[in-house]
Amino acid sequence: MTHDDTWSIKALDTGTSVVEGSVLTYLRHCGEPVSIPRVIWVLEGSTTIVVDTSVNPLRKPNEFMGESFERSQDQIPENALKAAGVAPKDVEWVILTHLHWDHAGNCDLFPEARIVVQEAELRYAIAPGRFFRRGYLSPESGWPLPPSYVVPNLATVRGVYEVAPGVTVVPVPGHTPGSQAVIVQTASGPYCITGDAMMTYDNIESDVPPGYHTDVDAAMDSLDLMRARSSLLLPSHDYAVFRDRPVTLIASR
Repeated sequence: MTHDDTWSIKALDTGTSVVEGSVLTYLRHCGEPVSIPRVIWVLEGSTTIVVDTSVNPLRKPNEFMGESFERSQDQIPENALKAAGVAPKDVEWVILTHLHWDHAGNCDLFPEARIVVQEAELRYAIAPGRFFRRGYLSPESGWPLPPSYVVPNLATVRGVYEVAPGVTVVPVPGHTPGSQAVIVQTASGPYCITGDAMMTYDNIESDVPPGYHTDVDAAMDSLDLMRARSSLLLPSHDYAVFRDRPVTLIASR
């Protein structure tokens, strides 16, 4: 492993929602309100990569979904990126762990980047099962606008794919059919950015999948796969990843 193959990881807090606990942990903490972050991850190494793009600040998809959402000026994605020292025009790659409204909401910020999603995820997002239509803002959901991930620079991959030396996407289905995790080589070893395949550390500690899923057995298998790939897991919706806000340096090159 050379220095060119290692990356720093920053976590950007781009807003807060309060959700019911069993959304995060299947059949656990029912009825308990839990505050969760909406995270953008920034990888810096031989180039700049963004993982997930958070909630669109203008279209208010949270209201369509019936979820609370609060965001300060510092947490607006453009401002959080600036605080992290990143200009959207300098981002070469955007990796979408999946295409839900809170992970793929600002793709138009990165017109010069190549935006990567699993082919299986895009296929399902266009025509998902009835229960999941709203989360994708799919054409049949009643959402009045095209989903934010419908951009000309969207590209699909199949299976394991090396985005850049030291950054690899790995399919982790279950939460959605085409979810992908991101394995990132750092000076401290490989980290795994899990997307919603692992929403909170409680998923691993209690060995229970996320509550929102299309396939519970696949979700459990994906937890096992991520544990096997890395002991340094970064869940999508757990404030434990943050020491500072809106930006926390997680790992250095």
